[in-house]
Amino acid sequence: MRHIVYIPGLGDHFDRLRRLALRTWRRRDTRVTFVPMRWNDQDETYESKYERIASAIEHIKGDEIILVGESAGGAMALFAFARNLDQVHRLVTICGYNHGAADVHPSHRRKHPAFYHLMPAADEIVSALSLQSRRSITTVYSTRDTVVAPQHSSIEGAAKIALHTPGHLTSIARTLLRGIASTFSAD
Repeated sequence: MRHIVYIPGLGDHFDRLRRLALRTWRRRDTRVTFVPMRWNDQDETYESKYERIASAIEHIKGDEIILVGESAGGAMALFAFARNLDQVHRLVTICGYNHGAADVHPSHRRKHPAFYHLMPAADEIVSALSLQSRRSITTVYSTRDTVVAPQHSSIEGAAKIALHTPGHLTSIARTLLRGIASTFSAD
């Protein structure tokens, strides 16, 4: 049995739509847990957000765990992946802002401080990932994303799925609605 732990990006107001789309990912052999990040909470640290993911992982027994991080959730999923390498089978990011702290817009320091402060840690994690760990990662990105550039999604040594859908939200919505089941298959 596969168990997908879904970590959303910024835009907490889209969580209802995300949950609705994720219902189509559930199959007889697949469970899905949505972990809200509450990125708009100015007082919560990224460590506190991670604790919700860690709790979700801890409650999954006997299933193959797949972390899926969307947009800013890509960096959070990388953080969780690095801390749970012995429990997580795969990591998939969808238009993930996986690294590139220097390029994060300064407005995020005020609007989404947990994301802003997470990014240097994500950069360190990406640079320290072993080749074996990189082989457990798939990055789904759009070549026409104007919010998260492909170079911030791509991780050297990881599998890559390029979409040619215009726009960030459109690419995420496409992936959510169509699913990406083929990326969840075991190596």
